[in-house]
Amino acid sequence: MIKGKYTFRFMIEYFTYWYLFPVGIIIAILAISGGISGTNFWIPVYLIWLKIEPKTGFWLALLTMIFGFGSGIIKNLKQKTINGYIVKQYLKITIPAAIFGTLLVPVAPAKSLIIAFASFVFLYGSFAIWRYGIKPKEEVEEHETVYWVTAAIAGFLKGLIATGLGKLILPGIIHHKKVQNYAEAVGSTIFIIFITNIIAVLFRLTPSFMSVLQMQATNIFAIMIWVAPAVFIGGQIGPIIARKLSLKHARVYVGLLLIFVSALMFIRAFTLI
Repeated sequence: MIKGKYTFRFMIEYFTYWYLFPVGIIIAILAISGGISGTNFWIPVYLIWLKIEPKTGFWLALLTMIFGFGSGIIKNLKQKTINGYIVKQYLKITIPAAIFGTLLVPVAPAKSLIIAFASFVFLYGSFAIWRYGIKPKEEVEEHETVYWVTAAIAGFLKGLIATGLGKLILPGIIHHKKVQNYAEAVGSTIFIIFITNIIAVLFRLTPSFMSVLQMQATNIFAIMIWVAPAVFIGGQIGPIIARKLSLKHARVYVGLLLIFVSALMFIRAFTLI
C-alpha cells in the first residue's frame, strides 16, 4: 500500500510539467530557424512561468539549449549546412570570452543579470525590426572578415547572461564569402552557440552553485524529462524551416518576439525582492 502511494505521488510529480513538451517544440523551432539562442525564450519560461530562482533559471536555460541545438546540429550536418572554417575561426574567441563571462556570475546580483538580459534582448529586437523591416534595403558586399571583437563580446554575454552570441555573430557570418546561403549561416551559428553553450554550462558549476542544484534536483529532472525530448524534436524541424525562410521575414518576426520577452523580463526584474 505504501509503495502504491509512493508510485502515485511519483507519477503526479513528473507529469506536473507536461505542458513544457509542446512549448519546448515551438521554442526550439523559433530559435533554430532564426539562428538565435533559445535561452531568449526559456529564461522567461523558467523565471516567470515556473518561478525558478534566477541564477538556476539561467543555468537551466543553457542546459536546455544543449539538447535543442545538439539536435539542430545533427540535422544541419545531414543537410551539409555547417561551414567548418567559420566555426573554427569564431570558436577561437567565443570560448575564452564565455569562460570570462561565467566567472562574473557568482558575484553578480540576480536582479542585475535579469536587467542586463532584458536590456540586451530589447535593443537587439528593436534593431532587428529597424534593420530588416524599416530601413531601406541596402546591398551588402561579401567579405572575408572574421569579426573578432564582436565574437568576444558575444561570447562574454553568453557566459554572463546566457544570450547574445547568435544575434551578434550571425549578421557577419551571413555575408562571408565562404558561406553559401542563409541556411548555412544559421547552421554554422548554431554549431558555435552549441559548443560555447556547453562551456558556459560547465563553468557555472561552482561548488556552491552545485549544492543549490542538488537541492532542486528532483524538480529539475521533472522539468527536463519533458523539455529535453521536446527541444530535440524542434531541433530537427528548425533547420528545415531555415532553408525556406527569407532573412528579412525571419529577423523581423524574431525582433517582435524579443521585444515582448524583454518587457516580461523587465517586469520580473523590478518585482524581484
